[in-house]
Amino acid sequence: MSTFVLDLLIIFGLNLFSTCMGNLKTSFLAQKTIKPVYLITFIDALVFVYAFKLIATSSGYGYILAFALGRLSGVFLANIIEKKLAFGLLEIDVYKHPEEGKILADNLREQGYSVTTTLGYGVGGKERLVLTAILPRKQFPEFHAIMEQDGKVNMSVKSITKTYGKVGSINVLAE
Repeated sequence: MSTFVLDLLIIFGLNLFSTCMGNLKTSFLAQKTIKPVYLITFIDALVFVYAFKLIATSSGYGYILAFALGRLSGVFLANIIEKKLAFGLLEIDVYKHPEEGKILADNLREQGYSVTTTLGYGVGGKERLVLTAILPRKQFPEFHAIMEQDGKVNMSVKSITKTYGKVGSINVLAE
C-alpha cells in the first residue's frame, strides 16, 4: 500500500474518531454527564492536532476529501453510539379521556412504571387525564410500544437533566 493511500486512511480514521468524540462530548454535556468530558476533550485535542498537521503538510484534494469524509462519518457514528447509550431522562405526558386514561395508567403501573395522573381540560372544556411518567431514555422504546398498543395516544416527550426523589426508575414487580 502506498504512503499516499495510507496517509489518506490515517487522516480519514483520525477525523472519524475526533468528530465522533466531539459529538459524544456535546451529548454528555447536554445530559450533565461531565466526568467523561474531560478525558474525551484531551484525547480529541491530541487526535485533531495530529490530523490537522498531516493535512497542513500535505498537498492535494485527496487529503481534504479524506478529512471531510472522516468528519461526516464521525457524525454518523456518534449518532449511532449516542442512540445506543441513550443517556438521560425523559418526562412523558400522555393525554387521554378520563376513563381510558385511568385504565392506561393502571396498566402502566402493573408493568412497573411510576405514573402520576392529573385532571386537565381540553378544547371546549372537555375533561382530560394527563398521565406523567419519568423514565430513562433507554426505556422509551418499550414505553412507546405500550402506548401504541393502547391505540391513538397524544403525548409530549421532554428531555430532563435532573430529578429529586424516587423518579425515573421502573419498579420490578414480583410475580
